[in-house]
Amino acid sequence: MRGTRRLADWAALVAGCVVVVSYAWHGMLGLAMATLFLVGILMVFLACLSVIHPELFVTEIALAVTGLFLITTPWLLSFTGNAPASWTAWVCGGIAVVVGVVTLPDATAMYRRIVPPQPASRRLTS
Repeated sequence: MRGTRRLADWAALVAGCVVVVSYAWHGMLGLAMATLFLVGILMVFLACLSVIHPELFVTEIALAVTGLFLITTPWLLSFTGNAPASWTAWVCGGIAVVVGVVTLPDATAMYRRIVPPQPASRRLTS
């Protein structure tokens, strides 16, 4: 499963890179382009953290939430008329959501193996 998990994280990294350089083919300017660029940078950062530290389940959750935000950006920023930009956001956001959800159980299991549960704290009674 670890090899598959790594491939999924690398797929999220590639999807983030595609979003970052997507201005080359969609030709948008302004807030929508800046938002896509920044969300792509965030995806690249989260995917790099997932590749480097596969036990960090928080990065998987954040990647899925970032993907959901990326899916909704064409409607939130009103660029559904620009087909290349919309499809880039939908496809790459979908990849991020799927990778985040699929790799979350494995990351949680790895975290639990690394960080043992803490014993119940003793209460001081007077």
